Amino acid sequence: MHTLKVEYRPDNYPYWVAWREFTQKFDMIGDPGEIDAGGNPTAKPGFAPRVSMGKPQNACDGTTGRSLRRGFAFQVKFSGSGHVVLDRFRLHAMITIEKSTAKT
Repeated sequence: MHTLKVEYRPDNYPYWVAWREFTQKFDMIGDPGEIDAGGNPTAKPGFAPRVSMGKPQNACDGTTGRSLRRGFAFQVKFSGSGHVVLDRFRLHAMITIEKSTAKT
């Protein structure tokens, strides 16, 4: 079974935050080692041209209460088992205006 786990962290946050995990999404199609009547292998590589990860869960830091979906810079980590080719990755963001909380 192949797995792909996606994690992120905002603004050099010390811990990786789970975003999404895929299991069996990118497995082989067919049975490895089996052949059809013509002697051709039945197993073919899996194919997923576009995979959406959706929005991450709205997790908050336990100490500061800050939403971990907000940040100025994000790191994304892909990890898993098996073989996968990731040609492109596009990350969308929304600009939000923060309230001024500084005291003068």
